[in-house]
Amino acid sequence: MAPNTSGKLLRILHYQRYIGVFLILIGIPIIIFVPYSNAAIPLMIGLFTLYASLEKTEDERSVSLKMSSLYIAFIMGYTLKLITSIDFIHALVPAHLTDINHFIILVFALALAIYYPRLYNVRE
Repeated sequence: MAPNTSGKLLRILHYQRYIGVFLILIGIPIIIFVPYSNAAIPLMIGLFTLYASLEKTEDERSVSLKMSSLYIAFIMGYTLKLITSIDFIHALVPAHLTDINHFIILVFALALAIYYPRLYNVRE
């Protein structure tokens, strides 16, 4: 690949975050107001697109933070799923996570909520 082509590709991948934000903003009202099972797809794709977008200066630190944030979010999401399932069995909560789409949305939302504060929190 020519150097010019890779630079253009990196710029396009950097701007995919705006597509992700757009899909998230569309997906939130859809998942709230539309009662269909596939209503979660725009939100799920938007969260993944925002998570997979590149930073302007993608370095080892940002990649490491992104991977560790996903790991932490998966552990937290699965723990929350187990707790709500046990509480649902004992009739302490009215609902629990049964749909895989909702679990994926939870994991990517947590990963983004963990990643961006860690990325922009610069210690002196």
